[in-house]
Amino acid sequence: MRILHQSQGFTTFEQAYEMAEKSNQPVLYSKTMEVESIDPLQFYEAGYSIFNGSRSFWQDPKSELVFAGAGSAKTFYIKEEERFDSLSVQWKSYLKNAVIEKGKAWTGPVILGGFSFDPKKKKSVEWSAFEQGYFQLPAFMLTVDQYGKTFLTMNVECKKGDHAVQVWNQMQKQKTALLNKSVSSLKDVNVLAIKEFDPEEWKSSLTSVVGQISRGEVEKVVLARKVKVTFDDQKRSDSVLEKLRDDQSESFIFSFESGDSCFIGATPERLIKKHQQQVLSTCLAGSIARGKTVEEDQQFGNELLNDEKNLGEHEIVVRMISKSLEDLCSELTVPDQPVLMKMRDIQHLYTPVEGMTARSSILEFVKELHPTPALGGTPTSEAMQIIREEEEMDRGFYAAPVGWLNAEGDGEFAVAIRSGLLSGKHAYLYAGCGVVKDSDAEGEYQETLIKLRPMVRAVGGTIS
Repeated sequence: MRILHQSQGFTTFEQAYEMAEKSNQPVLYSKTMEVESIDPLQFYEAGYSIFNGSRSFWQDPKSELVFAGAGSAKTFYIKEEERFDSLSVQWKSYLKNAVIEKGKAWTGPVILGGFSFDPKKKKSVEWSAFEQGYFQLPAFMLTVDQYGKTFLTMNVECKKGDHAVQVWNQMQKQKTALLNKSVSSLKDVNVLAIKEFDPEEWKSSLTSVVGQISRGEVEKVVLARKVKVTFDDQKRSDSVLEKLRDDQSESFIFSFESGDSCFIGATPERLIKKHQQQVLSTCLAGSIARGKTVEEDQQFGNELLNDEKNLGEHEIVVRMISKSLEDLCSELTVPDQPVLMKMRDIQHLYTPVEGMTARSSILEFVKELHPTPALGGTPTSEAMQIIREEEEMDRGFYAAPVGWLNAEGDGEFAVAIRSGLLSGKHAYLYAGCGVVKDSDAEGEYQETLIKLRPMVRAVGGTIS
């Protein structure tokens, strides 16, 4: 990997092409420059006419880092069951001969995407576009940092036989169109129907799992379900992103297009963040509704902080995540008690876990942490087997790691709850709940309705 901290423009671009010609191997050329301020969502929408089907978006809860990608210089389709190791090998290999021009230390090539929840689960038709892992290196990526500065990264795969001048000129035209194109208002589509899949059967499965937990076969299992939304025309991810950003700004907001499909959501749950030697994970388990008044909301919050069932569920997650990070970190800090994380529709028990590490890649942490007890269960292998048996659906990327990774191995991944799959004239929306020995089927079903609300609302529907 050749990194240049002073821009040499077309000269360096030609050098990358010369390397590709000599080696007969593709060479990545990546150039980052500071640009005038532009709304990342506007950039994403501007890419629709040129790059529809290969756009990406990521925004963290504090908007300290926002990515908007248009087009794909390289797409990584991960088909192997060992999907985390496979991506790590492919990404490092791809960067080996890369020529990178960048100004700030943290800028440069970044891939965005996610992994499947369970590679052993038979893949359903709606998830066929995403394989076991799907990551894009955007051809054009707009980045807004915590200081409000805006950068544009252009990535191109230089190949033997291509004409450097023609490719360069085409890139400049596309860059101008993305940065200067005015975006007209979106014509939205209408919701025709929202279908639940056998809720009574789902409740019956949950009761069966409670029985297994009571017999000591497993400690906790997370069961999920989906609803199907039908529209009168194809639903664009732009409109959903706009609503999620307005409605769920305190969450991680993401969108990954793959042809006619798009995995999109707004999740409150961080899996892992790595910046140089610092790592941060989040334990999020145990929940209750928001109150209709300040007093009721505070009452609900106090109930959650003192509820044995939810505290027990939360402790399982804290214990498991802390144990997973111990082997990867030289130092680890874990608070003694959880606090409340309040979202628009729901409030959760929350415990941050911080550490210091000498590990080179965030993917080592993703591999170790997934699936967390908050989305799988514990013991992990037993809980996962029960999920395979009890859930007829394919979760796809729901409840799995989604996020970004840079050339230095740093990045951030969230757990993709409060999410859904846009597919043509349909959307598949997902929600789950932690099942422990004190769980009640009707109560857990009502909890999933609360958790479904943000995504149902984002696609233009309503649910009780």
